[in-house]
Amino acid sequence: MYNQYVEDKKDKLSKATIGNYTRLYNKIHAHFGVEKDEPANMEEADLIMAINNDMVTNLGKKIENPNTKTALFNTVISVRKHFDLPITKLLKAKEELLNPIYEHRELVREQKSVALPQYKDLRKHITNTFEKEDYVGTIILSLIDEFFTRNQDLDVYIVDSTKKAKDPDKNYLVVREADMVYIKNKYKTSKTYGQLKKKFKNKRVKKAITEFIKTQPEGLDEYPLMVNSKGEKLDDTSQQKFIKRFTFKNLSESDYFKIRVNEFEKKSDMQGLLDASKKRGTNLNTVVTNYSLKNIKPPN
Repeated sequence: MYNQYVEDKKDKLSKATIGNYTRLYNKIHAHFGVEKDEPANMEEADLIMAINNDMVTNLGKKIENPNTKTALFNTVISVRKHFDLPITKLLKAKEELLNPIYEHRELVREQKSVALPQYKDLRKHITNTFEKEDYVGTIILSLIDEFFTRNQDLDVYIVDSTKKAKDPDKNYLVVREADMVYIKNKYKTSKTYGQLKKKFKNKRVKKAITEFIKTQPEGLDEYPLMVNSKGEKLDDTSQQKFIKRFTFKNLSESDYFKIRVNEFEKKSDMQGLLDASKKRGTNLNTVVTNYSLKNIKPPN
């Protein structure tokens, strides 16, 4: 049944989504025993009891995180809905997790607000990275700082003309004599916001790019920024590891964004939040809900 679901959805869902659903679906199946019927065919009450009370993490501890439980519910609901199987009870059980999710999020926010460094630490780290002649790190950190990027957004190709930035499946950093252009085609919310293009000037980034290109093979029309030691493109997991090599204390891009959002909030800088929202390609309400450390309310 699940294999048929994947076959039917392969052109409608991303590979990452299908991979995540497969992992969670197999986890539910393994909980009951692979010799048993597939989760999609089980009674709703049995699935609810398992997800809410019985399932454990890979370390053998009971699953308590409401976000994990919600992801498990989403997976089995999606499969059952595809085959017109009952989901009413599952939807109700998922809805009852909304308050626990909110409480969990608030707890994480409180912990983050204490543990995360200040924005000035991130700025100083960019300067230190440049002074150490780590030019790839300088480019990556500067794009995160200027454009509030996610990991995938940093998979850029450096070119010297917008005429060379034509592939709709690539992100580009165009280096011109007077300025630079960051062109974002492939990113998480691209279906909503389409291509995002921004001009900017930064002497340090321009110097870093010049030095980076000197290390690359001659005769290329474009220079990929994130590749492994063999010059091969990185998958999603490897991209995250690659980027965290350069960030302050190996923070994630999500942590970087939380720090920036918190900085705007401290200064009551709503325009800064709006600008960050547009550059990242994230709805302002989502920014405040998921990244705010102080829970301010966005304008109506």
